[in-house]
Amino acid sequence: MIGQADWPAMCLAQLPLRAREILRQVPEVALNDRGYLVLYQHQGADRSNIHAGAVPLAKTQWNIEKRQESDRLDPRFPWGIILHWYGDKEGFDKTLTGYLRGFDCLRQVENYITRTSAHFLIGDAEPAFGSQGADDPIGIIQTQAPDLDGTPFVSSHLRRLNYQSHKDKEQYFVRALYQLGYVNPKVHTLLQDLFDGPRIDPNLRTISIEVTGYDFENPEHYPSEQKIANVVGVVWAIMKRYGISAANILGHNEIQLGKPDPGKKFLALIRYLIGVKALCDNDEAMRRLVFGQYMGSDGDARQAVRAYFDFVRDYLVIISHPCHVYDWEVSSNYWLFYDHLADSTWDAGFAEQLASPITGKIVTRGDVFLHPENHEGMDIAVEITDPSRITPVNLVAGGECVFAGMSAGYHLGCTAIFRHRQPDGAQILTTFGNLNSLGNLKVGTRYPKGYRVGEIDEAGSHPYLHFAVGYGATWETDLRGNADIPTNAGTTWIKYRYMQPDDYLFRRLESQQNSTSYGNRL
Repeated sequence: MIGQADWPAMCLAQLPLRAREILRQVPEVALNDRGYLVLYQHQGADRSNIHAGAVPLAKTQWNIEKRQESDRLDPRFPWGIILHWYGDKEGFDKTLTGYLRGFDCLRQVENYITRTSAHFLIGDAEPAFGSQGADDPIGIIQTQAPDLDGTPFVSSHLRRLNYQSHKDKEQYFVRALYQLGYVNPKVHTLLQDLFDGPRIDPNLRTISIEVTGYDFENPEHYPSEQKIANVVGVVWAIMKRYGISAANILGHNEIQLGKPDPGKKFLALIRYLIGVKALCDNDEAMRRLVFGQYMGSDGDARQAVRAYFDFVRDYLVIISHPCHVYDWEVSSNYWLFYDHLADSTWDAGFAEQLASPITGKIVTRGDVFLHPENHEGMDIAVEITDPSRITPVNLVAGGECVFAGMSAGYHLGCTAIFRHRQPDGAQILTTFGNLNSLGNLKVGTRYPKGYRVGEIDEAGSHPYLHFAVGYGATWETDLRGNADIPTNAGTTWIKYRYMQPDDYLFRRLESQQNSTSYGNRL
C-alpha cells in the first residue's frame, strides 16, 4: 500500500479545451454499500442543495435468473472493467425496451445457447435518477442488481478465452504489454493475468459496461461528449467502490480478438480522461488506483503520473497505426496536456503558421505522393533561372530534429527529419530528403521555423527536394530504427504512416495567403 504521496494536481481551467469540456459534464455518481449507482445533483445558485437518488434499474433476464452464491464475482482475484459498444445500428429500437430485448433474446455462442447481459448501459442523455420511461433517452442505466452486500453478480458478456491464440503469439494486445513491460516492469494488467494465470471464466472477474452506438473509430459514429462523460463517471465509481486499478480498464477487443468494440482510440481516450480526472480531483485513494502501480522505490509521484500517461499513448502506438494515434492525439489534445504535466514548453513554436521549405516559384520535379505507390512524399524544386543555383531548404515549422545524416535508402544524399507539435496537441513529422548538404543540425535540439535545414543543388544529380509529412507515431513505429522507409512499401503502408504533403503544407499556405507562389502541382 502506497502512503500519502505528493501527487501533482491540476484544475479544470488548466486543461486543454476538449478534456475540460468533457470533465465538466461528468456526472457525480457513486456506488453505495449495496452496490447501487447513486447520482448526486447540485441545485441552487451556490450548489449547496444536493439531491441524491439511484439511477434507473432495469434488470436483464440474465440477472433475474443468475443470482446464486456461485454467480457472484470471484473474490480471490482482482477484477476488471470491460467496455463494449452495444452495436445498435440504424433501424434499431433505441428505447429501453429495445435494448432490454437485445440483452434478453437467446443467441448461439460457440456450441451453446445463452443470453447476454451487462452491469450498466450508457447513452447520450444527461443522467437522471428515478424511473426510466420506455421512450426516455438513455443516460445511465444499471442493468444488473448486485447481491445484498453490494457484490456484483456475473454478467454474460465475454466468450471463453482463446488460449491457443495466445500460445501461437497471435494475441497482440498481450504481447504489446510484454513489450512495454521490458522498458517499465510496472506495466501489468488484468489482460495478462487472464491469459497467463489460472484458467477461469473471464465473466467472473469483470464488470461490464455497454455503451450505446457502434463503430466508434469512424468519426461519423464517434460518441458525444456527454456519452463519454457518462462513461468516465461510471468507470470512476466502479473503480472506487471495488478498488479496481486504472490498468484494469479493458476493452472487449483486447480480450476477444476479432471484436472491434469499443475501439482502440475510444478506450485510450477513457484511460486518458480517468488519469486527468485523478489529477483534478482531490482524492488520494483514486490517485493511488490510477497512478500507484507506476510508483518507483524513490516515491517520485510526478514520475509515476508521467509513466501512466506514457503507457496510455505507448500502448496505443504499438496496437494501432500512426494515423489512428494522430487522430487520438487530436481528439484528446494529448501533447498539450503532457507538456503542461511535465512543466515543459515547446519553445520551437507550434506547427500553426507554416512556411514553404524553399523560396520561389515551386514546381514538381520528380515523383509525387503515392506515384509511384512507394513514394511517401513529393519532389519539389524552384523554377530554375540560374543553372548553377544552390537552393537553401528551411524548416516549415518549429520542431525537434530527430534524424540528420546520409540516406541509406532510395533517397539520394542527406536527409533530415523533424518532429513538430500542432496547436491541437498532435504530432507530425517532416522529412527533407535529397539534400546536397545539411545545415548545422543536432539530433534532440529544437529549431524555429525558417531554420536552415540544408541545401539542394539544382544543377546536381538530384536537383529537387524530397518533402514528406508523416504522422508523429511513425517515428516510434518505423523510423527510429531506420530513417528510410522500406523500398517495398505499398500504398496501404504509406497511408497508415504519411499524409498528403501537398494538402498539409501548400494548401495551408494558400489559406494563410502566403506570399510564396507555386505551380505545376498534382
